[in-house]
Amino acid sequence: MVSSSNRYRILVLSWTALILIGGFLISCETNQDSKGEKIPPASAFLKGEDPQRVIQYVSAILEDKPSSTLYYIRSKAYFAQRKYLLASEDIQRALQIESGDLDFLFLSAQIHYHLEEYNEALKDAKSLEEAGFSAPGLWILLAEIYAQNGQTKMANYYLAKSLKVGLSPRDRAYVYTLRNLSVGDTLTWMKTVRDSSGIYLSETPLARLYFQHQGDRVPMLDYQAQLLAARKKYPNDPHLLRFWARFLAKIRQVPRAEKVYASVLASFPSNPGLFAEVGNFYFKNRDYYKALAFFDKIPSNSPYANEALFIKSICWLYLGERLKSLALLDSAQQLYPTDMRFRGLRYRLLNRNLDSTRAQTDSLSAEPSEN
Repeated sequence: MVSSSNRYRILVLSWTALILIGGFLISCETNQDSKGEKIPPASAFLKGEDPQRVIQYVSAILEDKPSSTLYYIRSKAYFAQRKYLLASEDIQRALQIESGDLDFLFLSAQIHYHLEEYNEALKDAKSLEEAGFSAPGLWILLAEIYAQNGQTKMANYYLAKSLKVGLSPRDRAYVYTLRNLSVGDTLTWMKTVRDSSGIYLSETPLARLYFQHQGDRVPMLDYQAQLLAARKKYPNDPHLLRFWARFLAKIRQVPRAEKVYASVLASFPSNPGLFAEVGNFYFKNRDYYKALAFFDKIPSNSPYANEALFIKSICWLYLGERLKSLALLDSAQQLYPTDMRFRGLRYRLLNRNLDSTRAQTDSLSAEPSEN
């Protein structure tokens, strides 16, 4: 747990911020009144009931007086709005001023996770664990990170640890859903989602699991209505926006899907999984040059790198660039000698004509990433 002295310091700094904000409100009272806005009580700020007002007030103070605590408070407000990039910028500013604060580090780990920066999230989370930060929220976060990295045993270890303490019904539903999903118990997982989603779907990370995995399991009209309702409540959530792009692509609304993907990319500027997903979107729609552009963004140490090379080789083949395709396949064989797809495609390319190769590789498109 966070030490009592640390909690006391945060509380004192928060009230100091409130006092400063009170001075700001007095100095701006005429402007606020002229706009017809009612100033909320200090308790509303303290509870974070109106994140936009918190952001407005703290931003005005930060123009004159940088403060790690104020950056932290504004980061939490952005996080509540699901504006993860802005939240990330502020929490990193707070950590630059005060790098050892555990509350700051926990928020940083959460933001990294939601930006799908799983290595950075794990680094922060393990630092917290080593520093003695003990809380169910940290254990659930570690389980989420390990689950995303495919480390089921570690994910289940932290899920079991979180279940040993008192969790809210909402958190318990989420933990059980994660656990059933991680062990492949699809029937139990679907029942948990069905029983819980009506209550918690737009309130917790359960929504992310639901929309990620249920797209092919529920009627399209039901899925669309549920997703639009969730997006209406959280219009800034980049994950919900990403699922909307996938849905539009699925129902062949290609121009609309392309525009939505452009917005999603603005929220995940360096996400290899998203680059692979968008590359596959363009590949399936036979826009091979755009597909190549996104596959080229995937770094060689990414888990998506071999998939990117394989689809790139097919793109060059479809574009009539047989020599480029062969050169890429040769390189890929050296990098991934156990991946038989490269050897198989190269063999077909060397021993059959282009038309027969294309006919057999039309079905090789990878499914979009669900990360």
